[in-house]
Order: sequence, then structure tokens, then C-alpha cells
Amino acid sequence: MDGLQFEHRCAELLRYRGFHKVAVTKGSGDQGVDILAQKNGIKYGIQCKYYSYPVGNKAIQEAYAGADFYDCDVAMVMTNSTFTRQARELADKLGVELWEHCSPNGSSSVMSRLMRIFNLFFLTIGLCMCASARLLNFPEETIRTYMNLLMLILASLSALLGWNHFLPCILSGMLYFGIFLWTILPLVLTSDSNWYGILMLLPAFITIGHALYARFRNQEPIP
Repeated sequence: MDGLQFEHRCAELLRYRGFHKVAVTKGSGDQGVDILAQKNGIKYGIQCKYYSYPVGNKAIQEAYAGADFYDCDVAMVMTNSTFTRQARELADKLGVELWEHCSPNGSSSVMSRLMRIFNLFFLTIGLCMCASARLLNFPEETIRTYMNLLMLILASLSALLGWNHFLPCILSGMLYFGIFLWTILPLVLTSDSNWYGILMLLPAFITIGHALYARFRNQEPIP
């Protein structure tokens, strides 16, 4: 991973943590700010440092000056590493927020694309089966059928729209798990030929795992 890739990883992490209007600045002439973002009406100017050693004073000074150039309310430095004692003291004096131990890996982009395809597939299946139950009475038009399909639609929609947010991912994973317990597990227990239904646990585990990993792997910024 290089510095530019890390900047985009940091931008993804910021979106996950509720920041909006997140934009990676141009590589040249960025005035020491790599990302511009907003949260709760506060504008942030953020510098990203992908280092194998602690970040020093220079990054703090650059972030502070760059945030002022972009008329930001708060300057921040994000790094996969940590900060020197002098950098922490300077940041405290200037009011620069520090965010250390930002994971450079996060959720694989390949996995994200696969899960997007998966969720689009199940959203389509859920909508088509709702129409089929209504028009063709297949599957049988019952409250249980509609509840299952509604859970499937909500699970796929939550993951599609909220993949970068903790609560929608958790909701999606729990809904997929609920579908397994309510619909798939009884079939698995009553017939040996339905063992493959256990695979329905995969989307639940992947979605919940993604949410928990991204939530707790990266520490909150140090005010």
C-alpha cells in the first residue's frame, strides 16, 4: 500500500464513522491537507501519514496550516502508526486531533464488491418472489412467506446502502441470521439433503464481522 491508497482507506474509514462530504484532495498543491470532511456541522482538514515509524511535529504543523488554508474548523492527522511525544504536545497546544492505528487493510475491496453483488442478487430475489406470491401464489401467499421475504429485502437493502456504517451492517447481519434460524435451519434439521442451507450463515457472519472489525480495529481520534 502506498500513501495515496492509504488516503482513500482513511476516507473510507471516515465515511464509516459518520463523516460526510468526504473528499480526497489533489496530490499536488494540497497545502498539507489530504482529505476534507464534515461531521456535525464541523469541517475537518485531514492529513494522512502511512509510516512505519511514529509521526513527528512536521505533520502536525502541516495539518494545522493546511486546515487554516481551507477554512476548516478542525485539523486532524491520521496514521497507521502512532505519534511522538513532541507531536502529541504540539497537537495539544494547537488543537489538532490525532487518529492513530488506522488499519491500512480494513475490509477487502474484492469482498466489498462480492457482497454488493450478493446483496443485489438477494434483493432481486426478494422482490421477484413477492410479486410471484402475489400474482401466481408461488410461494404460497402467507404471512410467514411475506415476513421471510421482507426480512430478505431489508437485509440486502441495509447492506447495500449502509456497508460503510456500523448499525446498518449489524442490522443486515442479524436479519440474515434471523432468516437462517426461522426458515433455513428447520429445513436442514428435517432433511439431510438440505445441509447446504448452512451456507446462508455466510452473509450473516461476513456482514457482522465486517461491521465489528471496522468498528473496533480503528481507534477513535485523540481530541
